Amino acid sequence: MPLTIYESDLPAPFLPQISIFDYILPGQPGVSPLPAFDPELPAFIDGRGGDEGGRVLTRAGLRDAALRLAGGLRTLGVRRGDVAGLWGFNSLEWVTAAYGCLAAGVVVSPANYAYAPAEVAHQFNDAGASLAFVDPALLANFEAARAHLTHAFPPSHVILICPPAEKPAGTPYPCLAEILGEPVEPEHFDGAASNETAWMSYSSGTTGLPKGVMTTHFNFTSQLQAANTSYHLDTGPGGDVVLGFLPMSHIYGLTIALLQPLTFGAPVVVLPRFDEIQVLDAIQKYRVTHGLLVPPLILRFLHSPNTAKYDLSSMRTIMSGGAPLSPELAAAYEQKFPGCVSIQGYGMTETTPGITAMNRTDVLGGGRQGWVGRLLPTYQARLVGEDGADAPRGGPGELWVRSPSVMKGYHNNPQATADTMALGAWFRTGDVLVRDEAGWFKVVDRVKELIKYKGFQVAPAELEALLLTHPRLVDAGVVGVYDAAEVTEVPRAYVVAAPGVKGSEHAALAREVMAWVAARVAQHKKLRGGVVVVDAVPKSPSGKILRKDLRKRAQAEFEGKPAARL
Repeated sequence: MPLTIYESDLPAPFLPQISIFDYILPGQPGVSPLPAFDPELPAFIDGRGGDEGGRVLTRAGLRDAALRLAGGLRTLGVRRGDVAGLWGFNSLEWVTAAYGCLAAGVVVSPANYAYAPAEVAHQFNDAGASLAFVDPALLANFEAARAHLTHAFPPSHVILICPPAEKPAGTPYPCLAEILGEPVEPEHFDGAASNETAWMSYSSGTTGLPKGVMTTHFNFTSQLQAANTSYHLDTGPGGDVVLGFLPMSHIYGLTIALLQPLTFGAPVVVLPRFDEIQVLDAIQKYRVTHGLLVPPLILRFLHSPNTAKYDLSSMRTIMSGGAPLSPELAAAYEQKFPGCVSIQGYGMTETTPGITAMNRTDVLGGGRQGWVGRLLPTYQARLVGEDGADAPRGGPGELWVRSPSVMKGYHNNPQATADTMALGAWFRTGDVLVRDEAGWFKVVDRVKELIKYKGFQVAPAELEALLLTHPRLVDAGVVGVYDAAEVTEVPRAYVVAAPGVKGSEHAALAREVMAWVAARVAQHKKLRGGVVVVDAVPKSPSGKILRKDLRKRAQAEFEGKPAARL
């Protein structure tokens, strides 16, 4: 029986085989398929208030700084194909470091600024990073990570991503401006070389510790070419101004804040992280039109008493990603801010990231809240049932896709790569979607066991492995529970106490374990759903945790209902 394969109804774009740097900031006409933009257009604006903010990085300024950084890196002995860890908050220096590495042909491996020392050490070790860009605010954690690092990182190879005025006194490390050299010719990745790795974000995939996703130059240029056929930004006078506080270390912020706006000539107002007043002030001051958000922050704006104090009339669109946006939340937001429509897309780190998308025009007629758009060109998709056969049209199935935007694979982990790919080069997303007759997709369930906390992935197995190192625990199971108040899943642990721990000590042990885990993991991995001491974690005869049963009990308990029996 023939496979049911869905394709985009949007026109297929030209897919250039060049580097990301040449695609976005070409040195001469005809290299990139993008329009030629005025080099004096603002590319990134420091949106912080007071004396710290207001700096502007033009397209020409960005290209020049990137080529000078590439020159400085070559002086340090850094070569094409080396890996740089990039650990910090959004800033103009973070942006320059990223583009400078791309110009130098250096693979960028960005780390979540909330990582604990052991977590960032795992990423830098696994990626083989020989160069580190570090925010001064994270220096203490970086020094603590040194105990776990396999590479020595001499002082010249630890570069502070901050302006010279913000460099800490007495530090042995140079800041970015101090290593800028003479501009050099960027490394080119033409033809087959475009399949070399450009970026290595870390994703939990479906299980285990985070794995390096090898994203190539061709993955990125193909993604941007495809996405731009659907997800548009307005250009020219009165055009879009993008709000960029989502972490650019995350594939969502990376693609649609660091890279894509430049393909439309739109400026990005950069903020280090989410701070409500700072965000509202930036929207008002810079007349931001296009916000990049996640559902918990949309809820925050919906109920905030501060929004009425600012002129937010410039906002035309919010793009929601990282997790599904419910129809109810989208409708409530649009009712409070009637001049602004909400759109969303769907994707993941392994697909660079977009698989489906929509634009403002698609939703102006209403009725599409809760949907994630239509398939992007270059993608083929299947919806596969539990029996391995294609789901009936209109029915739910696990989404399988193939596209030039699908990753090259997981770094140094061929088994994990093989486990996520099906015969025929199909990437199995692990998510269950439905597709209507008009070609629109909606996320309805999840096959994989990942917990999604505010757009970040949390692998239960990673937390379980950590819990088993606690001296007073002998078993653990972790699942996600949905917290309606926060509009996100949160991790919840069920643990078995070691022999000798009395029942009267269970409540204190649960509190101890929560604090113990919190001290060892990033913010998004904390056990916000609570810790429960149980006699046994439910498992199958083969020893596999019965997560479905555990999730059922967890959700009931979290909502204050009678607990389901295991």
